[in-house]
Amino acid sequence: MSRPKYAPKNPLLSPRFGDVATFNRLPYVPDLKGKDVDVAIIGVPFDGGTSYRPGSRFGPRAVRDASVLCRNFNPSLGIHVYDRLNVVDGGDVSVNPLNLQTTFKNIEKHVRQVHEAGARAILVGGDHSIFLPELRAIHAKFGKPIIVQFDAHTDTADSAWGEKYHHGTPIRRAIEEKLISGSDVFQIGIRGPLTSADQEDYCHEQKISILDIESFQDSKKRARFFSAIHKKAKGSGKGKPRPVYVTFDVDGVDPAFAPGTGTPVVGGMTSLEALTCVRALKGLHVCGANVVEISPPYDHAELTSLLGAALVFEFLGLMASR
Repeated sequence: MSRPKYAPKNPLLSPRFGDVATFNRLPYVPDLKGKDVDVAIIGVPFDGGTSYRPGSRFGPRAVRDASVLCRNFNPSLGIHVYDRLNVVDGGDVSVNPLNLQTTFKNIEKHVRQVHEAGARAILVGGDHSIFLPELRAIHAKFGKPIIVQFDAHTDTADSAWGEKYHHGTPIRRAIEEKLISGSDVFQIGIRGPLTSADQEDYCHEQKISILDIESFQDSKKRARFFSAIHKKAKGSGKGKPRPVYVTFDVDGVDPAFAPGTGTPVVGGMTSLEALTCVRALKGLHVCGANVVEISPPYDHAELTSLLGAALVFEFLGLMASR
């Protein structure tokens, strides 16, 4: 019996601006049990971990609206995504906008259910605090992954206003919970002023690899950095490749290209540089991904939402390339 296929609606039969919004006009399949699905796009409309500008709770809806132009074929990777993968829009995690810990439990449970159905998840946030419960589910399924993080910030803060859990702490909390190892974290685009010089100490102690924005602009340093990611992901070469998780905070991109975000930092990468760097991960075993911190109230002409949708499509391309 032929495999059932999930694919975007034909825009010549139903125009892109019509119908209920799902990611890239894919079928809405909230219950994956018993379905033949490779990847589920999951929204997480939560910004209760935000420390500055709120609004990323509206990110999933905006990305779905912007995604109608993603289409099917990725010419940069040479891949027809939906010929290789069965992809659906799995709807949103049920969040509690007034309770971070309840939302964390719901996120972990939802991602675990995606894994139990034999699929991988791409999450659309929401603020970056959603990354921690997602990593709990990833660790339960795949073990310790390699983390490729695009961001202006290292997200290794210890606390703010006495709170240990917010969008600036997921990497530190994940290391403390032994979900990941610092030496397996690769951060790209880090920049901006710090509250104090010792803010960088934790990253050095944990052996986190950082390609700050100044080094990013050096093509040789950038090439060496991505080569190190590929080398680490291949492991010893005696067993299976290691799982890689890609987390993309849109404030890693310059606010000229991604103004709709909660903690903008000037002097970042361009949209093209961001997409090119994601494509440079082709061939890795991408076990999951997310794009976070898209805040539509601060966006202009859907620039940030369009970028978010394009990134999700690139993540699908990486998954389809293996």
